[in-house]
Amino acid sequence: MKQQTSAASETYTKGRNIIDFTGKPIYVGIDVHQKNYQVAKVCNGICLGNHHMNANDDTLIEHLRSHYPGADFHCVYESSAWGFNLQRRLTAEGMECIVVHAADVSTTDKERKRKTDPVDALKLARSLAAGDLKAIHVPDETIQKERNLIRYRAKVVGFITKSKNQLKSLLKFQGIKVPVQYEKNNWSNNFLNWVEEQGSKDPLLGDTLLLMLEQIRLLRQHLLKVEKKLRGLRKGKYASKVKLATSVAGIGPTNAMVFLLEVGDITRFKGFDALNDFVGLCPDTDNSGETERNQGITKRRHKRLRTALIESAWDAIHTDPALMDSYQVLTKRMKGTHAIIRIARKLLRRLRAVLLSGVPYQKGVVA
Repeated sequence: MKQQTSAASETYTKGRNIIDFTGKPIYVGIDVHQKNYQVAKVCNGICLGNHHMNANDDTLIEHLRSHYPGADFHCVYESSAWGFNLQRRLTAEGMECIVVHAADVSTTDKERKRKTDPVDALKLARSLAAGDLKAIHVPDETIQKERNLIRYRAKVVGFITKSKNQLKSLLKFQGIKVPVQYEKNNWSNNFLNWVEEQGSKDPLLGDTLLLMLEQIRLLRQHLLKVEKKLRGLRKGKYASKVKLATSVAGIGPTNAMVFLLEVGDITRFKGFDALNDFVGLCPDTDNSGETERNQGITKRRHKRLRTALIESAWDAIHTDPALMDSYQVLTKRMKGTHAIIRIARKLLRRLRAVLLSGVPYQKGVVA
């Protein structure tokens, strides 16, 4: 009786002599981790292998080419902290590769309860073969590196805010009342000098206060350096686009750079709805039969962009009379926090219009 062999073992031992992979599509699902890859290969619905290997791009490419010479490779992996380097490397080697959002990969209850790396890799390969996966945008490598600066600025601002809260919490805990003129989040040099005076009055408490104060001052100086670098980028390569973006009410230089660097090429969106979905200023709905539930603003969003646009919307209603009128009309039938989402959507529409047309926005002109 002839001994049965799996497709994977047959491919490995005899494939080079019996199976000709030239021109055949092989779908490769890669479960990416820091130290290893789990790689599943599917061809004509058959799993050719599901292998564990070191996280090395050269090793992966050599494995695919040596085991399946001449094949037409279609690869996929989920977006993660490891970025798009693998996608760019595989593409440069002539292997089609897409990156997908993990939440967009369909998962059965069995796969969810028996989640392993081989299961995840095979699921990706089979979903890609079935045409069920939609790729996310892979940014240009240059803009990706420039984007790091605006994101780092946000982190530094977060560090400063956290340090300020810690210092004020300590003052409150120790029963030190902040003077009225400094109560409204006033972090002027006068306030910092006042904090320094409180530290000099009590040596035991002063050690902690002065160290916390030093941290805040150092972070503020560091933020100035970051702002200087960002200003150079803003006044150089992106000068014309920043000028267009800041012509829209409420959009300042910093939020203009956030938008330009996070969105990239705005023409990649087919229309406003696609851009709006990307930012996340649209509602989620849950419809079943005759039941329809509005679940409010979507949880799928670009966190930095949506936050920046909502902040800009609050500024815009104080500088643009038309937007203030719209906001006041909206607040008659909904909460102010809901109305500002619609104002932010108007700003997004204006931003898209000025960047596509190259014409600055003019108040009083209906787009």
